[in-house]
Amino acid sequence: MTDERERDTRGQFTEETADDDILTAMRESEFPAVTARWVADTLKIERPSAHRRLEELHENGEIKRGKLSPRVVIWWLSEK
Repeated sequence: MTDERERDTRGQFTEETADDDILTAMRESEFPAVTARWVADTLKIERPSAHRRLEELHENGEIKRGKLSPRVVIWWLSEK
């Protein structure tokens, strides 16, 4: 199986899903908060990638997060 995705100068796969895609999906969600699994399933990306991207958006102040349990993290849009 060959992966046809683009790679950056370090050989890492380039992002195909923009931050705006994630934020738009969250805005359009029927839920007030989402999980990384929901983002991954909605945008057809891997769950670890969704989690990493959500962490980056959180660090940039775009979204908030909360832990429901040691394994369950929810994410919601920041009010600006």
